[in-house]
Amino acid sequence: MLTRLAQQLAATLEAQILDGRWKVGDRLPPERELAGQHEVSRTVVREALEDLERSGLILRHQGRGTFVAPRRLEQSLLGHFSIVESLRASGQAVSTRLLDERVVPATRTMARELDVDPGAHVLHIERLRLADRVPFMVERTWLPLSRLPGLDTLDLTQRSLYEALRTEYGVVLERAVESFEPVLLTAYEADALDRPAGSPALLLLRTTFDARDVPAEAARAVLRADIVRPLVERKVHEPVRF
Repeated sequence: MLTRLAQQLAATLEAQILDGRWKVGDRLPPERELAGQHEVSRTVVREALEDLERSGLILRHQGRGTFVAPRRLEQSLLGHFSIVESLRASGQAVSTRLLDERVVPATRTMARELDVDPGAHVLHIERLRLADRVPFMVERTWLPLSRLPGLDTLDLTQRSLYEALRTEYGVVLERAVESFEPVLLTAYEADALDRPAGSPALLLLRTTFDARDVPAEAARAVLRADIVRPLVERKVHEPVRF
């Protein structure tokens, strides 16, 4: 439980960060300086900073100082099943870098998810997603070429995959089955996401279905846990009774 002074200081510093006094990546003044500015003890400053760190507003590094953290990206587990489209709808500037694209034989697991035969040709696409130029997700996608012939010949570097499916093949995606689980970044993923290897991350597993309820896409995405937070929103139809 925060003391009253620590709560007040945390609220003041939060307002200053959100109002733009300090930008993402800026270093905050040292504890001693903050204590003098706000006429409180360093203990109060430390409590307030701990609260801001738990809220994801700042990052504290031993020996380096305290910095304004990148904004957390809230991804609803309901509604939009495309994280990228959800971010664009919220005003984020989303960009994509193509890391890999090739035709591969479907593994047994992938064949089961896409409802194709093992060994069938599927298009594998690997992309790095960035929001406001900050890398936040490495996404791997597999699509069945037996139902999407010629997809591997399309230039998807500057084009939405879902838009291409809709306009070129008449495939409208209507629902997705998703799950999240905690993982640690591999060296490859950490390098792409500009994080230390072994950093906490979220693994998103998704199978997306078209209007006929036929699987059109299987995906695995690794998201930075420090800036992405799954958000669950539910409607309560009955009052909670205790």
